[in-house]
Parts: sequence; C-alpha cells; structure tokens
Amino acid sequence: MNSIRRHLLTSLLIGLTLVLGAAGAALFVQVRAILTSEFDRAERAEAALLVAQTEDDGEKVQLDLFGISAPEYKRDEYYQLWLPDGQTVARSPSLGFDDLPRREGDVTLPDGRPGRAIIVQFVPMPAEEAQRPNPHPPTVTLVVAHDRIGLDRSLAGIGAGLLLVGTGVLVATALIVTTAVRRGLAPLEAVGQQAATIDAASLQLRFATDAMPAELLPIAGRLNDLLARLDEAFQRERRVTADIAHELRTPIAELRALAEVGVKWPEEAAFQDALQIAQRMETLVTGLLALARHDAGQQPVAHEPVELRWVVDEVWSPLAEQARSRQLDVAIEIASDASWQTDPTLLRLIIANLLANAVEYTPERGVVRISGIGSRLEVTNTANGLTSEDLPHLFERFWRKDVSRADAGHSGLGLVLAKSAATALNLSLTAEMPDATTLRLSLRGGA
Repeated sequence: MNSIRRHLLTSLLIGLTLVLGAAGAALFVQVRAILTSEFDRAERAEAALLVAQTEDDGEKVQLDLFGISAPEYKRDEYYQLWLPDGQTVARSPSLGFDDLPRREGDVTLPDGRPGRAIIVQFVPMPAEEAQRPNPHPPTVTLVVAHDRIGLDRSLAGIGAGLLLVGTGVLVATALIVTTAVRRGLAPLEAVGQQAATIDAASLQLRFATDAMPAELLPIAGRLNDLLARLDEAFQRERRVTADIAHELRTPIAELRALAEVGVKWPEEAAFQDALQIAQRMETLVTGLLALARHDAGQQPVAHEPVELRWVVDEVWSPLAEQARSRQLDVAIEIASDASWQTDPTLLRLIIANLLANAVEYTPERGVVRISGIGSRLEVTNTANGLTSEDLPHLFERFWRKDVSRADAGHSGLGLVLAKSAATALNLSLTAEMPDATTLRLSLRGGA
C-alpha cells in the first residue's frame, strides 16, 4: 500500500545519505589533496637541498653532503641522481644497490612499501674549486622518494573519522526527519480520522480550517463543499421521501376506503373513483421518474427546428374544454415565424406544464394570456392569493399554497418538471408578478 509517510521518509533519508556521502567524499578528497600537497612540498624542499649540494667540477658531477646530517636516508627516505646517460651519480644509503623508479607520484619502494616520489631535472652548479668549468654541463635527474605509510595512516584516520561523524549525523538526521514528518503529517492524519467518522447522520459536520496548514486548506475546503452538497442532497431526498409519503397517503387511503366499500356492498363499488385515484398516483410516479432522469442527465436531448405555434396549439387542445368550463378568458398570440432550435419532446413537456398550471390554478372567470415572439414565450394568468414571497417556492417539489395551489388532484411537480426540462435545454424559466393578482411565467432561449 502506498504511504506518504514512508515515501517522504525514504526519499529524505536517501537524499540526505547521498548528500552527506557526497559532502564527506568531497571533504576527504580535499583533505587528501592538501596532505598530499604538503607531503610533496616537503619532498621538493628536500630535493632543493640536494640540488644545492650537487656540483660539477668540470670533470664529474658529484653530490656533496659533507656537513649535512641526514640519518633519515638510512631508513625511510630515498634519493637517486642520474646523468643523462643513465649512470647513477649518487644514491641514498637506504637504497643499497637498488634503484628508484624514475617516475613521479605514487610508487613502490625497493623494499615493497608504498611511497611517493618527485622528479627534478637540473643543471648542476659549477664547483668553486673547479679549474675549468664544464662548457657543456649535463642535465641530471634527481628522484626523491619517501615512505607514505604515515600519510596513508593519517588519511585512513581522517576517513574513519568522517565516516563515524557522518554516520552519527545521519542517525541524528533520521530521528529528526522521522519526528518532523510525523508532526508534519499529523494534521493530515487528523483530517483522515475525522473523515472516517462522518456518515449519513453527521453530514452537517465541517472540517475546522482556522489552525489548519495552508497546504491542507484547499482539501478541507473541497471536503466541506462536498459535505455541504451531500447534506443538501440527503435533506432533499428526505424531504422528497416525506413528500411522497404525504402525497400517496391520501390516494392510498381513498383506495382502501373504496375497496372496503366494494367488499361490503359490491353493487356500489365506485370503479370510476378508483380509476381517478390510480391516475393521480400514476401521474405522481411518472413525474418523479422524469425528474430523476433529468437530475441524472439521462434524458436525451435533440436539436431540431420546432414551430412554437404548432406546439402551443397541440398542447392547448386537450385543455380548451376545461378552460371553457371554468369560463376563463383565454388569448393566444404566437408569432407565425416563431421557430426554436431545440428538443421538441422536452419543449412540449415544458409548455404542457405551463399551460396546465395556468388553467388549473386560475380562478373561475380569470384571465389567461399566452404570447410568444422570437425566443420568448410568456404565460400570464390571474393568481389570487400569491405574493412575491411565494415566487421562489413555485419550482420546489410538492409545494402548494393553501389558497391557490391546494387541489388534491395534482402532485405539485408540474413546474418543477418544467424547470428541470428547461435546464436540460439551456432555457431560462422564471416567474414574476407584474401586479398583486397576476403571475407571469417566462421561457427564454431556443431561437
């Protein structure tokens, strides 16, 4: 399983190990270069002394160490002087009859020990007692070498010290990094623990952001937004469930009463009433299913030319008789060239609910006006008892007002379904009251 803590610890420790290792190696290389340089400087100083003691008396080249105390040449320090023809002029007593390698840098001494040598080529100074200076003084080669065991021991000690110190620093760093990562991830773990306690009954809880690190604020904000939406959705579902139970309770009770009457007095069974109740329940369930499809985005949407006048006439035809029976003053004015590019089925659903709403809730002898021009359709009707404060509730599921929307034969889903379908078509459906007794529903867009 992936772990942020393990990833951070592994990455940091590997990175710090590499950094400390690289720093220690660089320091060791620098120290070794300095010590080796000092070692070579001492050899060059010694070589300069030997060069100064080398003379050419005109007949031969010789190294005169008279008066110079050099007992070290008998043990671990070496020199050898050659003429251009390879003849040895002088060698240190420590060499015996062996020769030094004629190269510079790390060498193996004649006795097998590791050493380090330098090479100096020079022209010897004429001897003071020379009778005739050599007109063609030779260029001689001097090699000075020393046992480097002491240097290697010093370097080994420094390397061991760096390794020991580096290991201690790495262990201390690992403890510090582990503690820092644990404390740094503590707020994230707290968020995880709080999120694990949230269920359907505690969606009202929110993540406190006052003392939260800045890196977690976007996550906490998104989680709080998500919880708010979930809480709203759950509350909406609870309301819908309660409303459905409320809406179905009355027709179910009526069906039960009719069934009981039919059992006791079969000859008086009111099948027509039962059919009407079943139709009301079917309308309610059909509306809820349509809303669910719209909310889930499962309602297919087409785009084709639709003649607005043709749709209004088709929808109005089954409502005309009801409007006449209630003596409504109806006027329909739709421009002949009003054509919308939209889904004809959904548009018919919207207009059917708008017109049915106007016919059902307009009081007897009231006024209904249906007008359409361009990309705008308006349905205006008399609406006694409504106020401007009621307008936001018109598109709420199952909302009814006691005076104007209390008809038990309707589910309270017509305008909600129209609003949902309008949203699916990117249309705007709004409600307004031009005056205290008039409601206007406006559908815009689609041209």
